[in-house]
Amino acid sequence: MKDSIVMFLLFFSMNFVYCQDISKKDFKNIGINYFGELGLRPGIEIDFGFPLKIKENKKDNKKKYLSHFIYLRPTLAYFHYPHNSNNFQLGFKFNYQFKTVNTFTNRYLNFEPYLKIAYLRKSFIGEIYETVNEDFIEKNNAGTNSYTLGLGLDFGGYLNQRIDWLFGVEYFSEFTSDQLILHRFLAKLGIRIKLNNV
Repeated sequence: MKDSIVMFLLFFSMNFVYCQDISKKDFKNIGINYFGELGLRPGIEIDFGFPLKIKENKKDNKKKYLSHFIYLRPTLAYFHYPHNSNNFQLGFKFNYQFKTVNTFTNRYLNFEPYLKIAYLRKSFIGEIYETVNEDFIEKNNAGTNSYTLGLGLDFGGYLNQRIDWLFGVEYFSEFTSDQLILHRFLAKLGIRIKLNNV
């Protein structure tokens, strides 16, 4: 039942990707981040930003103004536990972005809380055995499947006309097939590339 709910939410989220307003294409971007649990276990995250809603509060003769964005971000992440497992995470993030823009320089800072739902595949490293009729049998491609629910907070800003910098933290709960709930804390550092010309 839980797997069905997760698959439904992932499918429902994908519909947003194909129902975008063409006028919002200039705000699409791709993110590439170092992504690791506690910042130590190495990994990488790639995500793609689709704006769902945009609101800009521009006022004449004001030095700064605030923009609001709601993003759907499909994500693919990998992180490595030495001597234990390789972890692959496929999911969706729903970001609410606040952007403070300097009217004169067009430089800005972003503040983004988000929710995330994902599927996690854990592939174990090394030889794994199970007992069958009191004998040990090696298992090939041993691993586990689970889903995760989490929240995070990203900070970012202007680096140049094409690239933004980003720093973020994330917490997620991993719901395993054997009814365990594991808690993960991750940190990331990366860039976002604007796709203005796409």
